[in-house]
Amino acid sequence: MSVQSCIKALIQNLPGDNAVISPGSRNASILFALNHTKKNCYSVIDERSAGFIALGMAKHTRQPVILNCTSGTASLNYYPAIAEAFYARVPLIIITADRPPEKIDAWDGQAIRQKNIYKNHIRGEFQTPDSFDDESAFTAIAQQVVNCIQSEIPGPVHINVPIREPFYDMSPSDFSTNTEVNFPSVPKIDHSLNSILAGANVSFDHKKVLVFNGMDDGEGITITSDKAVILSDITSSKQNNVSYWDAMLFSSLSKQGGMDALKVLSPDILITSGTATLSKGLKHLLKIHKPEAHFHITNYDEVGDMFESQPQLLNPSEIQSSLTDSAISIEGSYLTAWKNMTELFQSKFSQLDWLGYHEFSIVNFVLEKLKPGTILHLSNSMPVRYASFLMNDKRSDNTVFANRGTSGIDGCTSTALGNALVTDKNVLLITGDLAFFYDVNAFFNEHVPQNLKIIILNNHGGGIFNLIKGPESLGNSIKFQTTPHFLNASALCTHFGIPHFAANDMSSLRSCYNQFDSYQGAAVLELITDEQENQNAFNNFLNL
Repeated sequence: MSVQSCIKALIQNLPGDNAVISPGSRNASILFALNHTKKNCYSVIDERSAGFIALGMAKHTRQPVILNCTSGTASLNYYPAIAEAFYARVPLIIITADRPPEKIDAWDGQAIRQKNIYKNHIRGEFQTPDSFDDESAFTAIAQQVVNCIQSEIPGPVHINVPIREPFYDMSPSDFSTNTEVNFPSVPKIDHSLNSILAGANVSFDHKKVLVFNGMDDGEGITITSDKAVILSDITSSKQNNVSYWDAMLFSSLSKQGGMDALKVLSPDILITSGTATLSKGLKHLLKIHKPEAHFHITNYDEVGDMFESQPQLLNPSEIQSSLTDSAISIEGSYLTAWKNMTELFQSKFSQLDWLGYHEFSIVNFVLEKLKPGTILHLSNSMPVRYASFLMNDKRSDNTVFANRGTSGIDGCTSTALGNALVTDKNVLLITGDLAFFYDVNAFFNEHVPQNLKIIILNNHGGGIFNLIKGPESLGNSIKFQTTPHFLNASALCTHFGIPHFAANDMSSLRSCYNQFDSYQGAAVLELITDEQENQNAFNNFLNL
């Protein structure tokens, strides 16, 4: 037997159409095997960026994407994307080449303790033999990986592969046949309140019922009702029947007794799907005014208690199928109360300065021009929050992604780029300046897709810390939070060969936006804003 024959037995029995590979020596036999399968292989030198590019692919396709790197610190650079995939329930297969056991802690180069390196954020952990005399052992591990990703909650799975030299005995003739491993798609499941009622074993009659769709976790569960209040997190890409609910709730947080005034909006029965939520206002409302009962619809036995409401799990297989809510008599005035309060808020919200030049009006401008079918990516900090406040059910034909599993700014550009690689649709990323500069190595590869466009909100620092309450108490030390700078992306775009458009007022934004939007290829639009103007506009929003 040889290293290559055993590695081949492993690789060709793994599912997934795509692989993201970072160059190295110890992983030579693995990248060779990947390149000689039917998988689409992408080379990305920066492992941190590679991890998020794979994440973006897997988020869109809901199919496992393989990641492969050499030994040593290369494997550590995958960790941010692995943590995001773990909490966002995105399937990844991470294959790390490793030094053999006798080289670990022997002061050998590129040798660290890689076994179980991701153990706190992984759905499955596998170690291949450090000898290559039994192909069946490698085939068996591949089958265990397949079983794991099909039976566990979707997420990252790690295969650590110790490899001794020599490992350059490759031959393409070894790959005359390929094994196709299919990964089943998750079916879409619709449940009405009437169908949930039997499983919940609780009367919904004359109850205020709130349905909330959290971040999309790939289960494909949708709860339908023409009577209940339906709210959806921006990352769920599902519809609401109440507009601007997140903006109203967040604005109320800043007011004395604001949550008390919203008690009428608290539910008796809360029904949820998906995972987390961006909405700080909804969390506060439901923590202060707790529902009598909370039911979470899921196939899995893992749920976070983000509302401190002790959710009870209902498995979809235990719910009777029903297409209508005809048998339920829930409190109809509850939906009316939500609509009345949000319509009152919207009338005041619409009177804010939407013609001035600040981040709130800029994001509103972009969202109003968003073409149907565009896939929208939002970086963390303010872009995703602005969009959540501004988007409503009228824009439900756009899929929305944001890395809200861990909510970091790292990898936002790489994730959007990875998504664009596996779709023909237009992909638009709205990002902040720090998130963009932090992840600039997303472009350090030869695979920059032409259907990707990026809008940078450049306020010359971490503007979120000037908008939220608390950081002002730091005084002069706030500079270590906001990290002020005077950079722009023009030279970086030139360096990577990406057209750069820029604006610093509403007039120049209007004149250049169509050029940017209609450009046939990847492009960046950088919008320079004044932090004080951003802060004034946001304060006006909070004071509604």
